[in-house]
Amino acid sequence: MPLAGSERNADVRNTLAKPPAFRASVESVIQVRRPRRAPQVTHDLRAIWVDGLAWAVMVGMGEHSIPAFAVALGLPGAWAGLVATVPMVVGALLQLVSPTMIRRLGSHRRWVVWNAGLQALAFVPLAIAAFVGGLPGWALYVIAAIYWGAGIATNPAWSTWVGTLVPGAVRTRYFARRTVWLHVFQIAALLAAGWILFVGESIGQPMAAFGVVFAFAFLARALSTALLAQHSEPDPMPGGMRRVGFRDLAARLRHGSDGRLLAYMLSVQFAANVAAPFYMPYMLRELEFSYAQAMGLVAALFLSKAISLPLHGRIVGRHGVRALLWIGGIGLGPSVGLWLLTDDFALLLMAQLFAGFVWSAYELSTFLLFFDAIRPEERTSILTKYHVANALSMAGGSIVGGLVLAGVGGAAAAFTTVLALSAVLRLATLFLLRRFVARPTLAT
Repeated sequence: MPLAGSERNADVRNTLAKPPAFRASVESVIQVRRPRRAPQVTHDLRAIWVDGLAWAVMVGMGEHSIPAFAVALGLPGAWAGLVATVPMVVGALLQLVSPTMIRRLGSHRRWVVWNAGLQALAFVPLAIAAFVGGLPGWALYVIAAIYWGAGIATNPAWSTWVGTLVPGAVRTRYFARRTVWLHVFQIAALLAAGWILFVGESIGQPMAAFGVVFAFAFLARALSTALLAQHSEPDPMPGGMRRVGFRDLAARLRHGSDGRLLAYMLSVQFAANVAAPFYMPYMLRELEFSYAQAMGLVAALFLSKAISLPLHGRIVGRHGVRALLWIGGIGLGPSVGLWLLTDDFALLLMAQLFAGFVWSAYELSTFLLFFDAIRPEERTSILTKYHVANALSMAGGSIVGGLVLAGVGGAAAAFTTVLALSAVLRLATLFLLRRFVARPTLAT
């Protein structure tokens, strides 16, 4: 016999699993949805949550290990850093077919699942190459382009699709708490990868260790793909979907609130990536840190992000999301300060903790503003083009940094120059942030 509304809600609450943050989010959803929708809402939010955890393991184990793998393969410092950004441009161009393919498939979910599966498969040749013991540099770039192309292709469709599954009344709290757990799992994955690589190096099998790491990344994304396939899709093609052309979007970069937000974000990506891709080669080659130390510093960044999120959520609740955006924007420049002054591991650990705090503020505020500043019917089209511009900004910044590294004598001095340039450019982005925040509303 079907359960009555109150009995059904009680049954859903009793079957909710840990963590408590997830249970609280789902109970909030049940309170704002009609009782007959509670089981489906619970299922979707659980699947979104656990899919994110598997995705975080993939990123921590696999994505962050690719630059280190490039170093192990013997690629020069600049090329080892650029593998994290240049293939992203190719990937972003490949995903321009997303809107067309979504229309042909008649489903955002199907497109996301296909690309998530392709992204998982990208780790297979990396693992095989690591176990065999070598891979040409050009092949690494091709595989990285496939990885990024599939990953970027999922983002616009996923944002549009999940926007129909997570009710707006609980969206901020749900994603803030989910993001905390994503960071926790990324930290665990980073530390696990660092430990595996450290053990492999200590026993004289560093390449085989990379093979194990990439195999775990494949399994994590495969699990994520299976979970994505279990999400519901109440509205496969949201009504009134509209294509936004490049010319229209370019005009909005000057005049629209959505465009001004994107312009600011693109400038931040350019400024940050003048230095960001070269941290790993710098730590492993110039500072001679172990894999465990290098991964530990990366993990510290994510730890700080996770710890900071509850505070950032309270700031949004009391002062609004734009206040949080200012905190992140102002802090991005000084966040590279200690890297300019010292190579002491303990002090660099402190620098990473501060950087995690400001990046967490920036990422949470921009993520939430995506849902408010960009109309749902235009989101897939706009984000598809934004990811191309974003990849070009990241690659452009990294190429500038690579040219500085190649042109300045002395690797340590060159990296210091790159950091200083990145810090100046990050501070310059505040002009574009002021233009966006000055807009009284988010509507275009």
